Amino acid sequence: MPKDARSRRNQLFLLALIVVGIGVFVLFTNIDRAMLRQTLDETYTYVETRLHLYEVDAANDRIKSLTRLQDKAAALRDEMTIKGDFTPSDLNAFADTQRLTGVLVLDGELQLEMQSTRDGNAMQLWKQQLQSDYVRDILDCPQKSYAANIEQDGKLYDFAALARTDAPGLLIAYVKKSSEDVGDLTVGYLLDHFPLEDGGVATICQDDRVLTSNSTAQLNRTSEECRQLYNDKQTRVSGGIVELHSNRGVWYGSRRNISKYEVFVFFPAGKVFLTRNIICVSYLALSVMIFLMVLLLQSRADKDALKETQKRMGIITALGTAYDSIMLLDLKKNTVETLKDVPGEEQYKRIRPMQREEMLRCTQAIVAEPYRAEYLEFMDATTMTARLKKHTSLVFTGRTVNDLWFTTLLIPQRTDDDGSVTAVLVATRDTTAEKQTEQKQQDALRSALAAAEHANKAKTVFLNSMSHDIRTPMNAILGFTALATTHLDNTELVKDYLQKISVSGQHLLSLINDVLDMSRIESGTIKLDNAPVHLPDVLHDLRTIIQGNISAKQLDLYVDTQDIQHEDIITDKLRLNQILLNIVGNAVKFTPAGGTINIRVMEKPCPRSGCTTYVFSVKDNGIGMSQEFQQHVFDSFAREQTVTRSGIQGTGLGMAITKNIVDMMGGTITLKSEQGKGSEFTVTLDCKISKTQTKSQLIPELRGARALVVDDDAQTCMSVSKMLRQIEMTADWTTSGKEAILRAQEAHEQGRDFKAYIIDWLMPDMNGIETVRRIRKVIEPGTPIIILTAYDWSDIEQEAREAGVTAFVGKPLFMSELRAVLTHTQTEPQPMQMPQHAGYAGKKVLLVEDNALNREIATAILEQAGLQVDSVEDGTDAVARMNTAAEDQYDLILMDVQMPRMDGYTATRKIRAMDDPRKANIPIVAMTANAFDEDRKKAFAAGMNAHVAKPIDMAVLSHTLDEIFAKQG
Repeated sequence: MPKDARSRRNQLFLLALIVVGIGVFVLFTNIDRAMLRQTLDETYTYVETRLHLYEVDAANDRIKSLTRLQDKAAALRDEMTIKGDFTPSDLNAFADTQRLTGVLVLDGELQLEMQSTRDGNAMQLWKQQLQSDYVRDILDCPQKSYAANIEQDGKLYDFAALARTDAPGLLIAYVKKSSEDVGDLTVGYLLDHFPLEDGGVATICQDDRVLTSNSTAQLNRTSEECRQLYNDKQTRVSGGIVELHSNRGVWYGSRRNISKYEVFVFFPAGKVFLTRNIICVSYLALSVMIFLMVLLLQSRADKDALKETQKRMGIITALGTAYDSIMLLDLKKNTVETLKDVPGEEQYKRIRPMQREEMLRCTQAIVAEPYRAEYLEFMDATTMTARLKKHTSLVFTGRTVNDLWFTTLLIPQRTDDDGSVTAVLVATRDTTAEKQTEQKQQDALRSALAAAEHANKAKTVFLNSMSHDIRTPMNAILGFTALATTHLDNTELVKDYLQKISVSGQHLLSLINDVLDMSRIESGTIKLDNAPVHLPDVLHDLRTIIQGNISAKQLDLYVDTQDIQHEDIITDKLRLNQILLNIVGNAVKFTPAGGTINIRVMEKPCPRSGCTTYVFSVKDNGIGMSQEFQQHVFDSFAREQTVTRSGIQGTGLGMAITKNIVDMMGGTITLKSEQGKGSEFTVTLDCKISKTQTKSQLIPELRGARALVVDDDAQTCMSVSKMLRQIEMTADWTTSGKEAILRAQEAHEQGRDFKAYIIDWLMPDMNGIETVRRIRKVIEPGTPIIILTAYDWSDIEQEAREAGVTAFVGKPLFMSELRAVLTHTQTEPQPMQMPQHAGYAGKKVLLVEDNALNREIATAILEQAGLQVDSVEDGTDAVARMNTAAEDQYDLILMDVQMPRMDGYTATRKIRAMDDPRKANIPIVAMTANAFDEDRKKAFAAGMNAHVAKPIDMAVLSHTLDEIFAKQG
């Protein structure tokens, strides 16, 4: 074929490829725009739903906040009525305890009698509110009250007003809301769990601020800046989509108004047209390949070039088995040809010595700094010919900026007539694995040495604290034993003491065996003792152990179950208790006062026959853990630095033992944590189902009867309702006490009364006792009403029974317990009476003890002996109390030694240094778990008068007190 004809055909073929390419470009551009419109519609629909939920939740939170404020104001009114002579100091103490910003007590003329405020004179702040009709109306109708969210001087307050019952007048309580209280529930709430595909940015504005965005850059803007960017730099495309140009590139999306919010959703152009770009690039590559193939078929390579190519390919094939990248350098033409490369390994593609400037840039970007100069010298094309003249090859080994090792090989490829090298093959491969193998043994030895040094140090700290950790539960055992011997005639009380002794004994056993457990686990000698276990016993034992510490730290504890079908299983009860106690114990230690701990037990289907799966979840909102420490949380003796600085005690073995036990039981343990927000441990175990499974027998008299479950937690309602349906009762439920009253009245009027009510004690809108009191007015007498609670109900039992409660049952609720409470009555607890020691009458003691359980036991024992007891929680508190106390206020101090902020030795020295001689010489007795001889010497060296070791032996303590009081005369 003539050359001109062949050229025209090639031009037409190239034109056809271009036309088809344009068509492909237009087609996939429209497809990508259609996909973008669909994605935008889905995103706006989702955001609209989340905004609606957000507004509902925010409104509910405001109502709950006002309800709590009214309850606090009512509690103050009752306390003022009961006490009678209520003083300003009493008012200040109540305001501080309830975390109120201010309280006003007004007489019948709305004149101020007394106030407690953090903002100066509050009368000026609320002067306008006090003149309002709805506040003054309370004076005429004392049964009325008023609560509202009010803005004063640019600040938001919760405001509550109600009539006094101790005298004519009003009681005003208010709380200033912080920005965190006023804002959205969480910043990420609106877009949580909704993935913005393709790297998109969603921004939601309200009024003049950006409410939330998944882009930190947008969070720093105002609503006006977002609108200005949208209006000034956008170009309309089609179908409501706009093209937006910003300093971060080109974006496609749109803006919509949803209710009172303005929503912007945009996606980067590269992501929007990703499909089009991939198709077009692929088509371009394919077209180029086809066109080149056509040209190749049309050309006639000469024989010399073909032989050279064959020779070169032979060498490349030989090197290709060991090297990742191969390039051919033509030293005469100063060009480079890539013959082989690894897809994705861009660092090797870019090491190409084409020009000196490019070589420098690539080397700086890829080769680590210590190797750069040497590598540039190795790849210097001007000296390469001379260096290769006497060598068959040259080798260089270096490291990349990504800490990868590589080896580059130079092999002469062509020579001229003088024997000088004119072309060189540059072959490069990754030698990281080889280097790692060489250093593996040395690294292992260094790591083993560091681990041994760390372990030795940690074990030393551990042994120093073992005495204190072990003697704490021992104190509970001996203390409750002493209390039980004085109440042998009270069977129920002794039974309660014995149960607590048994549970504390099991806990003590696990503490004592911690060290042995680690050794036995690591050596493989530990064995699981699988036996029938009643799951409710495990959960109730757990609550018994931790309840003292929970109450002492004023924590909220929630324990619930979900879908529990099998209460009797085969497992190692001691090891299961050990797992839960270690995790829950850490949650209690690392959650500040006022925090929340949630324990949930769920049952799930198990693929193994005859088995079931339990998921134990322990979640807290405590101090959390750093990402770095989470990698070591299950290591032996591991404790985070921030924890050790805070004074929180622990051996560092608990989680290591827990992890090993879970592994031995064939389960898994996972952790989610964030500093400042808390932690959640989840343990999953497969357990065999016991053959002696407790069956949910029917209750004939309640078969087919209706029951109403009332709890503000929907999960609890559904779980209890499911249990009721299993015993063939008809269950309804509601999350509101007010709704429960309406449904009870409606059922009675229709002649379809509920035959049983199960009501939660603490609910936000109306507590359980008030709900019961109102339901009793509309239902048939004798209908059982059961209070469901996660707290000790002894303090409210009398009030609850007067309101109409027939029985109590604790959370978590199991089927066996539900059936028992529906068929049996509860026995009333007997009051505890303790004999007194006649010789200690009138003596007053200051007890310094940081452990709540030890403090409770010691107080009970000392009061039983006839002593008057005040207690504080730390050495700093003891010094402060003695500074402000009268010189004859206390006759003795019982001082613990190990305390987080100030130990007992330091506190004793500070008291001995006081100016008042009587205070400085007050008898101080060390009552501590530090029981070694050296600890006794330290106590006397610090100025203490005596030393009594824990657990408390009443005979030893009485003998010590007799000697001290005898010296006082």
